[in-house]
Amino acid sequence: MVDKKFHRSALPRRVRTAWILGVALLGAALAACGGGGATGRPAAQSPETLTIAVAAPPQSLNPALAGNGDPLIIPVELAYDPLIYLKPDGSLAPGLATKWGYVGSGNKVFDLTLRSGVKFSDGSSLTAQGVADYFAYFAKAGGLGASRVQNFEKVAVTGPLSLRITLRSANPELAYILTQGFAIGDVISPNGLRDPNKLGTSTAGAGQYVLDAGESVTNQTYVFTPNPNYWNPKAINWKKVVVKVITDSNAALGAMRAGQVDYMISNSKGADAAKQAGFNVSTWPYLFGHIQLFDRGGTQVKALGDVRVRQALNHAIDRKALVKALFGKYASPSDQILLPKADGYDASLDGHYTYDPAKAKSLLKQAGYPNGFSLVMAAYNLQPGETDAAQAVAGYWSKIGVNAKIEVPVSISAYTSGLTSKKYQAQMFEYGGLPMYLVADQLLSTGSLFNPFNNSNPEITGLMREGAAADDASRPAIYKRLQKVLVEQAWFVPFASIDKVTVSRPGLQGVTSTPRGLDPNPVFFTAAKS
Repeated sequence: MVDKKFHRSALPRRVRTAWILGVALLGAALAACGGGGATGRPAAQSPETLTIAVAAPPQSLNPALAGNGDPLIIPVELAYDPLIYLKPDGSLAPGLATKWGYVGSGNKVFDLTLRSGVKFSDGSSLTAQGVADYFAYFAKAGGLGASRVQNFEKVAVTGPLSLRITLRSANPELAYILTQGFAIGDVISPNGLRDPNKLGTSTAGAGQYVLDAGESVTNQTYVFTPNPNYWNPKAINWKKVVVKVITDSNAALGAMRAGQVDYMISNSKGADAAKQAGFNVSTWPYLFGHIQLFDRGGTQVKALGDVRVRQALNHAIDRKALVKALFGKYASPSDQILLPKADGYDASLDGHYTYDPAKAKSLLKQAGYPNGFSLVMAAYNLQPGETDAAQAVAGYWSKIGVNAKIEVPVSISAYTSGLTSKKYQAQMFEYGGLPMYLVADQLLSTGSLFNPFNNSNPEITGLMREGAAADDASRPAIYKRLQKVLVEQAWFVPFASIDKVTVSRPGLQGVTSTPRGLDPNPVFFTAAKS
């Protein structure tokens, strides 16, 4: 890979949510597109190469350090098949594992059976011991998902291709987090684990593709070619897949016009322009936009420790106007940290915080802050438009005397460092529409990156534990109770359910974009050529 600084020569079917972009990659054909840029229609593209534009580079190509969700995980998923696939309709399908399921009740013991005959790109074989070793490495690597694997109390190898995972605490979504988009199920080969330092700029997976380091440029372009050892070679239909980092959505659309890009994640502002340019635009509910109030105990900003202050921040925002201005028709107002239809979303809480600046000021006065206060809010543009949203919210807060200083981290490492060092008392965040267990685990658990002040509440903790151990039928009611407490205690300032916008070239075939499920697979490549 060419670095910027130097050149290296050398289960019941369930409706679920996911971050999935090109991660299944079970093949597809690209039909040549007629017309060129001079005619105003999209330019033609090579049927042998798929080019994807992403807004940010991966933190690492190492699954244990790459983070999760697009755009960070896209290059990783090309080279690493997951243990379990999440299909566009939200159901689960075999990946490197062919069977899985909980043993008994309580969601704490989980069995996995692996696919036989699988080899990694380096020629080594997939074995149960290799997967156990991968989990052990993942837990210690220090990535965003490490805490979820640290919950594995024991990984027992029960056969050459079978494992039993025993959890420290219940997790009803273990199969889900072993799907694409989370990286936990993206097994690294035994050879790769022997020298993990190389995994940041090379690949050692059992996926359809392998990184071409000589043609790739760190943080700019990642080029992948077919994995000669892939277990299902008929599924590979491209001679090359290219991931280009194009931070500006207008520039990415320009690259699509010129025939240089076939697929991109866009935003609400670019959707209409893409349609006018003749591209296919798909949208579906994907993220919930919210402010995370990190310092809920008032450690650095005493005001945030008072529930009346947090409620005032919620009443200060005109969600309808904000959503219309920022997202147009591609979002809807929300008071909850879940997407509609998720297990725990409660329609009766819609509109809980009306836009009422006078009430907000009154609450601040009751709490002893008639002149407001100041805080630092992070706004890292992991999702397009987060900085714009932060500025809009800060504008509303300024009207009640609250001064939100917005800081935009220069890189994801600076961002995560700022979180862990408690540099920010709040952050703007657009988070994936996940099941409540995963949302709570990521945003509420002590020790989580997104709970840097380690806030806790006995009622919230109790409901989290009760829901995690419950069966599928009873879990939603428990999570609705949890949602109600979170809204009333104003631990967050939610403002929108936001659609994901993807843009693809006309003629991109074998692609399913469907609104079924809470976050259906944005692009799922089927095995059959068109």
